[in-house]
Amino acid sequence: MAPDRLPSLIQAGTRVLVCGGGGFIASHLLPLLEERRADLRIQELPDYAARLERFPQSAILPGSLLDPDVQEAIRAFDPEVVFNLSGYTDQSHSRDNDDRQEREHFAAARGLARAVFPEPGATSLRRWVQTGSNEEYGHNPIPHREDQAPAPVSAYSVAKAAATLYVRMLHQSQGCPVVVVRPFVVYGPGQSRGLVPFAVRAALEDRAFDTTEGTQCRDFVYVEDIARGFLAAGDTPGVDGEIFNLGSGVETPIRELLKTCCRLAGGGRPNFGAIPLREGEILRMQADITKAGRLLGWQPEVSLEEGLQRMIEAFRSAPAASS
Repeated sequence: MAPDRLPSLIQAGTRVLVCGGGGFIASHLLPLLEERRADLRIQELPDYAARLERFPQSAILPGSLLDPDVQEAIRAFDPEVVFNLSGYTDQSHSRDNDDRQEREHFAAARGLARAVFPEPGATSLRRWVQTGSNEEYGHNPIPHREDQAPAPVSAYSVAKAAATLYVRMLHQSQGCPVVVVRPFVVYGPGQSRGLVPFAVRAALEDRAFDTTEGTQCRDFVYVEDIARGFLAAGDTPGVDGEIFNLGSGVETPIRELLKTCCRLAGGGRPNFGAIPLREGEILRMQADITKAGRLLGWQPEVSLEEGLQRMIEAFRSAPAASS
């Protein structure tokens, strides 16, 4: 069970910084923080800041975490809890994006550390939630456990693994109150990129589309469950230094996912086998979520079928918002 001896870390008035606040997961986490009446600041690149128009301009910190002015603004705010969801996700195996992934994940974590934890006791930081990735596990055997050694397979997962090692080093050597969460394959309303929104659009438009044989398996987890997991990681005392998997705990073949999308949407014609697997592709992903249940009191609540149905309904009601 999650610790209940100490008060939760996020209460009314708690100063909370959300980095990458214009992103998909953040769009579901921010309402939970608003419900807690946290004092929010939201960092985001200027190109994505328009997604945060409902927040007062004074709450937005536009710019990169590597920008000294942004770092100074963060130090002036002196956050007590930080959620770092910043950085562009590109899971391709191309080496053309090495520099961008290193900059947006590993270097950004170092930049954030300069602002929120320059040295022990220098700020009010009580919890830093760093976003890792299920891809850090690579070809490790399933179910993936938090104590498995990193085995990244792309520039993205290398950068994520490096950031994980860096922030945990800060914890181990200097007591930085950091927690790493590793979301698995997140999907849900408001998502515009990735396999699931592509499949939902194709099914709703009753289009034929090429795909692999679909034998590779993934652990799909609904975005509202993920947002609750992030909140638990930021809110639960006594878990500094830990890594937590956030997934469904269920291994689902891609073929099954696509067939379910088509059945629920009433259309779509996947051409299985038309696309080969990527060289070195991870064939099986499944989270062991025992630790998150035991220490955070977190469990996923939305089944894959229910989550896909909600996503299909959201696309039908506002297709332009999901394009």
